[in-house]
Amino acid sequence: MASTHRTTRTSSSDPLLESVRGACLDISRDEVNKLNAVLDWAAAHTAGDTEAAELHDWNDEPPLQLAGAGAPVVAEYAALDLALSIGRSSDSGLAYLGKALELRYRLPRIYARVVKLEIPVWLAFRVAEQTRPLPMEGAAAVDKALAAFLHGCAFTQIDRAVDAARDEHDPLEAERRRQAAAEGRHADVYLDGVSTSGTVEVSATLDLADALDLEAALKSGAQQLADLGSTETLNVRRSQALGEMGRHQLALDLNSTPGSGRGVTLYVHLDAEAADRPGFVDNTWSPVLLEQIRQWCQTAGTKMTVKPVIDLNSNLSTEAYRPTEAIREQVRLRDGTCVFPGCHRRHVDLDHIIPFDAGGPTSVENLAMLCRRHHRAKTHGTWRYRVVEPGLYEWTSPTGITYLVDRRRRRP
Repeated sequence: MASTHRTTRTSSSDPLLESVRGACLDISRDEVNKLNAVLDWAAAHTAGDTEAAELHDWNDEPPLQLAGAGAPVVAEYAALDLALSIGRSSDSGLAYLGKALELRYRLPRIYARVVKLEIPVWLAFRVAEQTRPLPMEGAAAVDKALAAFLHGCAFTQIDRAVDAARDEHDPLEAERRRQAAAEGRHADVYLDGVSTSGTVEVSATLDLADALDLEAALKSGAQQLADLGSTETLNVRRSQALGEMGRHQLALDLNSTPGSGRGVTLYVHLDAEAADRPGFVDNTWSPVLLEQIRQWCQTAGTKMTVKPVIDLNSNLSTEAYRPTEAIREQVRLRDGTCVFPGCHRRHVDLDHIIPFDAGGPTSVENLAMLCRRHHRAKTHGTWRYRVVEPGLYEWTSPTGITYLVDRRRRRP
């Protein structure tokens, strides 16, 4: 059982410490005020299941069930405006709104203690994240079990309370989650965190059999590198072996034939007038040391292609609706990711800013990268944007708020 220790509000003999305590209390009040302001907004922009169809044309603006069963739904494009107004990206803002709705409508006991500043918002949100998939009865059981002592609860106790409610109130979901545990497997390459040395972090969760095979392959590959004369440490050789596996797609063959190597295109920029300066990798918006570029170029099997410099100021165009590959490449290099405020998704569509059927050309200056969600918000909603100059976009929300998104070339 968690400790039920609470700090009473008495004055400290140290005025500086008292100032710290006062600032923390002010932050807690601000968080609760923000939560309630969001809930007030939600009350004006959400609807229950029976009235949702009367509020919105869901064919144009999809409803979002951001909290669990019994909580109201919200209109997607209006919620994007809210997300930016609280200083968050679309995904982060929708997640915040979902937890706020979950807390208010399905965890009323915990919410009441949050309003009294007895439980911090972040801790209540931790519970709300967990209870969202539960039926109303399950969320109520968690609310009742945790409300009295959540202020002193460990995360493991929250997890156990949610698991117990799920087992009792939704056994089918409990079994489904057990079966779906294997779907949590993943392999991530963190290209957003490239260092100047040219290294990145990689993490993965694998099936045990796959993990054993991978370990055997890394062990064998590292040993082969040592047998071929490598003097690198074991950890370095294992990382190099993993790279070889990536280049050769599931087959680790260090005696590769020339020309069968890397299939990834790196856009690396070098300054001819400052040969000692680091280069710049356009793919990841990160600097890279010259020595690392030399090693990449000298790696066996690497194919180098020297291409003409792409002038990002040129306005390539075509008469067709679909852009040419040269246009696509130039837009990708200019924008990098989705150009909606706060969004950094790389899986995107190329959007005609002025629609093609309204006379908008298929040109570099009239195309921009938008992820599918924000493409729909622009096409079917009332979000609008315009080009101030190439790479600088001004967005206008449904309520008239404007945001500038700057994707003009910048170097570290």
